[in-house]
Amino acid sequence: MTDLVPASIRYKELTALASTAAQDLRKHERARATELGEAVAEGQQRKDAAAEQRDQVVEDVRKRWNAAMEALWDERWMQVKGMPDPDLTAPPATPDDSRREVHDAFLALLAALEKPRFGAGILNRRKKSS
Repeated sequence: MTDLVPASIRYKELTALASTAAQDLRKHERARATELGEAVAEGQQRKDAAAEQRDQVVEDVRKRWNAAMEALWDERWMQVKGMPDPDLTAPPATPDDSRREVHDAFLALLAALEKPRFGAGILNRRKKSS
């Protein structure tokens, strides 16, 4: 005849399988939650580091802008309303590249201000010859 397994034994086998599967699932979910928690923490650290770099670049640009305004103090004809907004059409650059470009532009401004102005030599010669 056929080997019939009593229902109570089959029930115990099925509940044991279900319990084992549930334990394995909880174990997997805990491991995955730990991985995701670490990924979120790493992402937050990268976000904080990027925000700090952005703040440093903004502060550096603000300092250069103020120094440029001081250098242009004698140029009363130049009307400057304030620090301009960031140029959103500029190509992407690293914070160091951005700082370097701002510094180079500042040095170019200082070099341009040091050049003799039109007519300055003429006025000086007139005073010397008198």
